[in-house]
Amino acid sequence: MRIPFKIGDLLVYVFILLLTAGSFAGLYRMGAGSVADQVTVEVDGRLVATYDLPTEDGQEKEVRVDAGNGRYNLLKLTSSGVFVAEANCPDQICVKWGRIIKPGQTIVCLPHKVVISIIGNREGEPPLDDIAS
Repeated sequence: MRIPFKIGDLLVYVFILLLTAGSFAGLYRMGAGSVADQVTVEVDGRLVATYDLPTEDGQEKEVRVDAGNGRYNLLKLTSSGVFVAEANCPDQICVKWGRIIKPGQTIVCLPHKVVISIIGNREGEPPLDDIAS
């Protein structure tokens, strides 16, 4: 016995498809218009350093983050983002994570308790003050 396909079924499928596409479009546009200009590094929950990202193409900066007891992460800061180039942790997940480029994105090295985050503000907005952050 064959169940007939009705117009209401088609409308439900189209609605679900549009809802899904709209969700993905919203997530994609979430970081658009943001200026990624600083990187924060936390070790064991404490803010260790804040670095400015290079502004010129081709410019690169290496930063070594010491987590104590001989543990380290080597960061590469470029105008197109930040990535962990080398680490002596056993799982190497932070190295395999790749480059982060948008404000709000983070790289975490759990064995070393290191958190690397990009912070920034929307294009044309003044930076946040201490009260707002």
